[in-house]
Amino acid sequence: MTKYVWRVKTRLPERYLTPCNVIARGKMNTCLVEFEDGYRVTTSRNYVMKWETMQRRLAKRALEKADMSEDSTT
Repeated sequence: MTKYVWRVKTRLPERYLTPCNVIARGKMNTCLVEFEDGYRVTTSRNYVMKWETMQRRLAKRALEKADMSEDSTT
């Protein structure tokens, strides 16, 4: 099963960046998400992101930030 991560702070802010699983996908861009503690919520698929995609985005941001700080020191 593919791992996902909760990616929004506006809904369920205490779950931000928490790993979860998509149990079912529905019509109209909805899904049933289950967190590791068993809590389930039906939500938009825009609120979750694949774990690998999130890791790539965070790595890219860190690299860009390092490049920007390097440019400012020279």
